Amino acid sequence: MTEENHKKTWLVVEDEDDIRGIIKVLWELWGYTTLEFRDGNQAFAWLDKIEAGTYTDPLPELALMDIRMPGHFGNEIARRMRSLEPFKNIPIVLMTAFSLSEAERQKMLTEDGVDHIISKPLPEMFELKTLLEDIYKRKTQPS
Repeated sequence: MTEENHKKTWLVVEDEDDIRGIIKVLWELWGYTTLEFRDGNQAFAWLDKIEAGTYTDPLPELALMDIRMPGHFGNEIARRMRSLEPFKNIPIVLMTAFSLSEAERQKMLTEDGVDHIISKPLPEMFELKTLLEDIYKRKTQPS
């Protein structure tokens, strides 16, 4: 399958239905398929299926996750994803409406395997598209 006809799947884990819905609509407009979970427990159950080898649908090529939500937090999901071979190199972006200390931020970037952290409210549509696609290109294209 060539890059041109390969529709990428992106993952969103967000407990706010409105935000998750907006992200899904935007990604579909931009040509991406969305895999979505409403909380950290759903995401962990999905990762259990991947570890067990029972998940057969396409795996995401980018993850955008809320930090603070019911169940596991986004940085915990990121850490677990990084422990699984299929997710060693995908871009993982966290989003939060809360202020993070520099120490919290650095821990997520270094110990949890997060590539970028953005603040809510999310950037304007085209700025968000550019940001996510730039992160994807930096992480997946050889230097």
